[in-house]
Amino acid sequence: MRLISIIISFTGGLALTGCACKGTNPADPFEPFNRKIYKFNTALDNAILKPTAKTYRAVLPAPVRKSINNFYNNLDLIPSVGNDLLQAEGKWAIRDSWRFIINSSLGVGGLFDVAKTFGLPPHSNDLGLTLAKWGDKNSPYLMLPILGPSTLRDGAGWLFQFALYSPYVYINNDAVVYSLLALRTVDLRSQLLDTEQIMDEALDKYAFMRDAYLQYRNHLITGANQDTGSLYVDDKKANQEAAAEVGNDYVDE
Repeated sequence: MRLISIIISFTGGLALTGCACKGTNPADPFEPFNRKIYKFNTALDNAILKPTAKTYRAVLPAPVRKSINNFYNNLDLIPSVGNDLLQAEGKWAIRDSWRFIINSSLGVGGLFDVAKTFGLPPHSNDLGLTLAKWGDKNSPYLMLPILGPSTLRDGAGWLFQFALYSPYVYINNDAVVYSLLALRTVDLRSQLLDTEQIMDEALDKYAFMRDAYLQYRNHLITGANQDTGSLYVDDKKANQEAAAEVGNDYVDE
């Protein structure tokens, strides 16, 4: 886990550096810094992540990729339950706990979403939403290296959540941890391939990504955190249409 600790420290340091770069947008006061990180992330994506995601999608059939995504979503229920409790959301804590138990057992370690047939829909929660509920609702936008769009609140929440109660910190084998994180990164990137046309049509891709992320998080903060399977809420319909045209890819719930 030493490498992960280094990444967390490096990311935190860059976040603090970004605070010294002031922009004119109230929602994005660190825009000069954020745009530099965006260029770095884009270069990394074009060189490594995107080609790997295309290969991943070409090699593995849609049902296999769907099962992999289900497995990771099931793991993410562990911190979700923790944040349900921190937000005093007893109903969701119970539902998410049962969803984790059912999918971990009947769903073969989470590979199959059996809990949905029991009336337990997909749901996720995180420390950023917890911090927002208890006061920090308008946090400035922050682009993080490798991790992508975030805010000061969400970035700090991710760091603490990962370090304190994510399932990965309880795995003693570093090779297993890095393999799981790498596979998850590629899996998530492959799910965004169908939305690239939308990004390509944007005059300012950075601004489009920023506005989409802030809109999505505000959607969750204002109380609509019922089904959080897709990164960009407004892109769900586009994802479904693209998947229908392709005919061989899955669409997350």
